[in-house]
Parts: sequence; structure tokens; C-alpha cells
Amino acid sequence: MDNLGENMKCTICGLEIKTDSDGIWDGGHNAEPINEGRCCEKCNNTVVIPMRLRQFEKRRKKFE
Repeated sequence: MDNLGENMKCTICGLEIKTDSDGIWDGGHNAEPINEGRCCEKCNNTVVIPMRLRQFEKRRKKFE
């Protein structure tokens, strides 16, 4: 493991970023568009990705 996530805190929930469920990546996830910085796997799955999908859908509807 490369320990990129060692002592990193999620910029959304504030908890320590742990190694992902795949057991390989420990560097967190891009927290944008919620905020700048890194987020944990849970916040990525429950906050960041849903927001990106909403933004995508909103932009897609503009072009219909």
C-alpha cells in the first residue's frame, strides 16, 4: 500500500479516509463538486456521485 490516505480527513464528513473496499486505494476521492479536497468512499458514493449525476442530468435537459 502506498499510504496516500494516511491521516487524511474527508472534507465532507470530517472522518479519517480509510482504504477503499477494494483494499487497494487509500488516497480518497475527488470531492468536487461538493467542495475542494478529498472525500471518503462513503461520501463519494452517497454525496458526490449523486450530485454529479444530478448536474449531468440538468445539463443534458438543457440540450433537448
